Amino acid sequence: MANLVKILTTISFCFLFGCAANQPKPLTQKQIESICQKKKIEATKPTTNLSLATGSEGPKYQIGITMSSDYIAGRDPNEVYKQCIMSFSL
Repeated sequence: MANLVKILTTISFCFLFGCAANQPKPLTQKQIESICQKKKIEATKPTTNLSLATGSEGPKYQIGITMSSDYIAGRDPNEVYKQCIMSFSL
């Protein structure tokens, strides 16, 4: 029983130490620009997607339309981009 407690304590310590030592990497400038460009495009127009699949029950179709809150509010896409870039520089 004492060996089990030692093993569990060791595993717990290693798990907690491993999680604490793994710091997230900051985003690169290219990643930030990509995220903000996507937000700019979403503020410009609704986005749609079409999904086609076949299975044992036959073909399935799915259509989706997504509208960002910036598009619905009528915000200027260039302002959305600028605000996004500024939010990452804080």
